[in-house]
Amino acid sequence: MNASSAAPIFVVGANRSGTTLVRLMLNAHPHIAIPEELNYFKIGPYSRSWDEPTWDADGYAQFVDRVLDSYIPLLPGLDAEAVRPTLLEDPNPTYRTPYAGLLDAWAAAEGKPRWGEKTPGNLFYVDWLIEMFPDAQFIYVQRDPRAGVASMQRVSFFPDDVIFNALNRRKSWNVGYRLLTQVVPVAQRITIRYEDLVRTPQQVARTLCTFLGEPYAPDMLNFHTDAERYMKAEAASSFNEAATNPISDAHMERWKTALSPIEVGWIESICTEEMTHFGYTPVAPRRPLSARLVQYVKMAYWHMDMWRHRGYRPYVVHHKLGASLRETVQRLSPSAAPS
Repeated sequence: MNASSAAPIFVVGANRSGTTLVRLMLNAHPHIAIPEELNYFKIGPYSRSWDEPTWDADGYAQFVDRVLDSYIPLLPGLDAEAVRPTLLEDPNPTYRTPYAGLLDAWAAAEGKPRWGEKTPGNLFYVDWLIEMFPDAQFIYVQRDPRAGVASMQRVSFFPDDVIFNALNRRKSWNVGYRLLTQVVPVAQRITIRYEDLVRTPQQVARTLCTFLGEPYAPDMLNFHTDAERYMKAEAASSFNEAATNPISDAHMERWKTALSPIEVGWIESICTEEMTHFGYTPVAPRRPLSARLVQYVKMAYWHMDMWRHRGYRPYVVHHKLGASLRETVQRLSPSAAPS
């Protein structure tokens, strides 16, 4: 390993883009420990500065207990009582203190010198992360927006609505990816495509190891043999079940049958810039006026709801309005198949 071997690793990208697969591959490396996603900024300082906490000693202790209650179940083999004194010993703690301390302790418990973290929402906090960890390395995982949205349609924590999901995904590009390229030095970030990963996994794994300054480890491709140990039970049995199997490109283009031509057209219209930047070719025919009108109405609502929740950077629009407009578009455009 080289001098960068202690640097934290952050795996980021739009939801349903393959970040879990990358996390599990890296976690199978003998030098790297990356747990289930923590969503640290969800319980942390998302409306304040990370280095200016407003707590006293008792307030910090309460926050540490909250962190331990939230994350110890996601860190197999780590004892909360053993790590708590270490997190409390810093006389001037910031929000970095328990984040780094907890992951340092878990990596050590795993017998590994280096830790990483994979939370898609971290994409919207890369400015704070690069301040917290100036030597950190970032892996951005890119996937065809049509495949990403089709995958979002199949999970309960996103709206059952193609337009809202396409807009939520576009936010990852317009806000998150652009923030990443603005604040993280080029030498400390890399972009990999999901399509390349599932087609040529060994080649991509070697590329990642070179970027991270680590030797290539063949066990990275055997991550699935104990993947469930590092996943929440509901993830391993449902929305991330594919990550418990060997890498395959069998479902890479499932969006072509899962989405109707109108739905593909909505995604291509909304995610045009992202598709152009990464070389994804549009295929949908021109949408009828009724479908375009529904798109404009939903876009107006999405922007309004996003403004209302502007204090939380990773906010995702998820509202019952989608269901009523979904019925409307199906009435106006019978050719639009349910997704």
